[in-house]
Amino acid sequence: MADTDRDWRKWAETDPYYSVAAAPEFRRDRVDIDAFLYTGEAYIVQRLAMLERQLGVIARHRVLDFGCGVGRIALPMAMLFDEVVGLDVAPAMLAEAERLKQRQDAGNAHFALSDDALSAADGRYDFVHSYIVFQHIPVARGLPLIGLLLDRVAIGGIASIHVALRRGDTPWRAAFYKARTRIPGFQKLVHWLRGKPSGEPMMQMNEYPVSAIFAMMQQRGFGQAIVDMERHGRFLTMHIAARRNGMQEQDG
Repeated sequence: MADTDRDWRKWAETDPYYSVAAAPEFRRDRVDIDAFLYTGEAYIVQRLAMLERQLGVIARHRVLDFGCGVGRIALPMAMLFDEVVGLDVAPAMLAEAERLKQRQDAGNAHFALSDDALSAADGRYDFVHSYIVFQHIPVARGLPLIGLLLDRVAIGGIASIHVALRRGDTPWRAAFYKARTRIPGFQKLVHWLRGKPSGEPMMQMNEYPVSAIFAMMQQRGFGQAIVDMERHGRFLTMHIAARRNGMQEQDG
């Protein structure tokens, strides 16, 4: 299985904006940073408005953005919250986020290296958010991380987690995808045949069992979840959001 952290670090070093929002206009040699950040601003303003219509007012004190990349969404959130913490596994992403933070004069945004314990995310947050991240993380690793993110939500706070549900693969495409992720050197051959840089990493698209996420929310005292579907090409994805009403249930 491919090392997704290693792949993400390589993306960060070679083409950070494109890896965050995979559109041709965001390739490193042509990206308009203002246009790039505007996509994050438009998304989060719309997302927060929808959540508040459905779940009520969100306190605007502390927010945690998991898989922040270069700050496409975290930096616009710095205009809306008192404090923003962005986590990412790629040091080069964080360095670029810090550069953009200075450019945007967003002193209330803080970026830190993520790990599987979320040790850089101290305390509780009014809003815990992740978008276009978990699909690139294998499920066996991603589900415990989602649990830890839910643990970071303050009582009365809201979590909004985005996952992929289905790749929409034909049997042949599913076999091809499996080969790309599991056979050493096969991905480089595919890129060579397609005229792409042979060292460009593959972006995994992992399908998540949403019932497991609902169960983790219920165990941690979240109320009724709201969901909305989103298509990314042939990939079907889902936003899952809920307000935390109580503390984690205790066994027995």
